[in-house]
Amino acid sequence: MKKVTQNATITFEPEVISEHTKVTFTKVTNSKGTTIYGKIEKDNAEVGSISAEEAGNFLITSLKPVNKLTDEEVQAIYTMVPGWIKEASGDAPAATED
Repeated sequence: MKKVTQNATITFEPEVISEHTKVTFTKVTNSKGTTIYGKIEKDNAEVGSISAEEAGNFLITSLKPVNKLTDEEVQAIYTMVPGWIKEASGDAPAATED
């Protein structure tokens, strides 16, 4: 038999921003390529999202409502997004704990 489609979904352990804030990533791979989704949560409420798509060649980070995040949390998110996307896509080595 010939495969028509093959889909794979991976959910990663949350990335911790602060005591109350985390990002949980999911990677979906199918015939169109890879898409990575990140759900940003603070105190178990969604406060943003991260989307990166190979086929569409885009990366979007959205914080809403941004006033629920501290300046330090916003800075950390925007600083860490490129590395998280590379790691989730498999283009960078996984971080190791020292």
